[in-house]
Parts: sequence; C-alpha cells; structure tokens
Amino acid sequence: MSTLTRLFALLSVLLVFGSPEARAEIVPGADVNSVPEAKLVDALLRQPEKDMDLARIKLSIDKMIDPGVDVEAGMKLVDDMAAQVRAMLSGFPSSNVRLQALRAYLYEKGAWNDYQTYSYDFDDPLGKNIRNKLLLHYIASKKGNCVTMPLLFVILGQRLGLDVTISTVPYHLFAKYTDPEAGTTINIEPTSGGNPARDVWIRQTNPMTDEAIANGLYMQKLTKREVAAEMATLLTSYFIQKQEHEKVIAVSDVVLAHYPKEAPSMVWKGAAYGRLIRIHFVSRYPMPKLIPPDEYGYYKYLEEQNRYWFAKAEGLGWREPDPDREAKYLEFISRVKSTH
Repeated sequence: MSTLTRLFALLSVLLVFGSPEARAEIVPGADVNSVPEAKLVDALLRQPEKDMDLARIKLSIDKMIDPGVDVEAGMKLVDDMAAQVRAMLSGFPSSNVRLQALRAYLYEKGAWNDYQTYSYDFDDPLGKNIRNKLLLHYIASKKGNCVTMPLLFVILGQRLGLDVTISTVPYHLFAKYTDPEAGTTINIEPTSGGNPARDVWIRQTNPMTDEAIANGLYMQKLTKREVAAEMATLLTSYFIQKQEHEKVIAVSDVVLAHYPKEAPSMVWKGAAYGRLIRIHFVSRYPMPKLIPPDEYGYYKYLEEQNRYWFAKAEGLGWREPDPDREAKYLEFISRVKSTH
C-alpha cells in the first residue's frame, strides 16, 4: 500500500468515524439498540434513583444470564429476609443496632438462618463460574463471593434503612456504611463476616495506585445508579466468556454512560476491539500492509479504539493485575479451606 493510500485510509477513519470516543454502532452489532440486553440495562439505569430497587435490578440482570431466574419470587424472598432481620429487633433500634442485626442474620448461626451462616465459596474463590455470581444462587447455597456477598449485604441494609452502599477496589467489591449519629463512614467486608476494615488493610490486600484513588476509580461511596451499573458488569463478563465481543462493547458503553469511572469496563471494551482485530484481520492477513484499502479504515478504527480504552484506564491509574498475586491468593484460599 502506498504512503498516499495509507494516509487517505487513515484520514477516512477520522472523517467517517470521528474521535476515539466515536459511536459503537460503527462496529456492526455493537450499538446499544442492536443488543437487547444492553438496551434493557440502559432502561434500568435510566430510572430516577428514587425509583431504583437494587434487588430488582440485580435479579433482572441475572435473568438475562439465566432465563430461569424468577424475578418476582426473588423479590419476595429478599423482602422476607429483610422482614426476618426486623423481627430480630425491638422498639426503635438505632442504625448501628440494625447493622449488627444484619451481621448476625447473615454471619452468626441461629434459628433465623437455620443455623447455617452465609460464607465464602472456597470452591470458586475467583468467581469464574458466572452462575455463582447470581443472587438467588448465593441465597440458596449460602456460599458467595466478592460480588454476591457485598451486594446482598447492601440490598438488605438499604431495606433496613441503613446508609450503606458498594465501594470498589481492583476486582473486588465491599461495603461502606455511614453512621448517621456520628457522621462517620467505615468500610465493611461482607466476605469476612461483615466486619469493619481499615483503609490501610484494604489497600494492602488489594494493591492499587494512589493515582487511581485520587481519580475516583476505587474506594469511593457509589451512588445507587453506579451500584446498578456495577451490577451490569456481570453481563459483560458473561458475554466475554461467550466470546460475543460486539455485546461486550454495547454493554460496556451503557455501563460507562452511567458510571464513567468503571475501569474494568474500559479495559474489557478495549480488549473486545482487540479480539475483533484478530477475528477480522489477523486471521486473514499476516501483516497490516496486506489489508485491502477498502478494509483498512475499519482496521485502523478498531486498532485506535483498542489502544484508546486501555490508555484511558491506565491514565486514570488502572494497572494490569499481577498474576503472581492471584497465585498467592489461591494458595492462601487453599490453606484456609483446609481448616474448614
């Protein structure tokens, strides 16, 4: 390909496709209106926050993954659980008393939970089985992970009138609770008995850059809309496993529209563009210079998007996970499992 042809192709990309944040419909099948699941998630996230019920949103997203999920039955189950916690209380309990009742309901053996506490799933510690991240599966099995355990804690806590929400660190969710009387906010680790966790401990166990925290990627109190958007990232993971890259882009677009600092969605979106390059070009042409002129503009667009989204995440402080850390974590889980 001549230099003139190459420049013309690149110019065509900029003129036709626009900036690196160009619309996803340029990729066939990747715009929100082409993906029913993305369109439904967008509708859920566009609700006024006062009308949002995190339980219903979580169950609705789970149903897109498992059509067997009964949303209404799930809603009744969650409401019954909240009622059981209230039954453990008397009089006009303070926020802190309600918080302790919730902790007891989930993590202490008693008649309220048939003497079987909700605990960490040591058989799937990384949550690689998507089914294990469905809310009703967690409630039924009482074995959860760093997605289901914090979400159920917050869903029930909000039903009890607690000022509690989700916060994030790399590849992990936890809860933040604000005491209305003291005006202080603490971290709560639902994967570890719902106990308080200091910032320094969370940072030691979940390494992240100072830049990421300063830019609001991690350790923030998420709004209800942002929590709902975080829930939708499970759908992205589902489509990644199914290798439906266009749907990954569409759902990531929706998530980022409502939660612009959801770093994994930036990375997954960039990776999806990279996989499309391999499918449409690397598998057909040994070198980029062999790509026909009429296809070159699309190739450059995919390449630009791939680079842009990774650079955007990295610019905010996101970093690639350390594979050695994951191996050490699995070793730790194996040791803990052997003691149970």
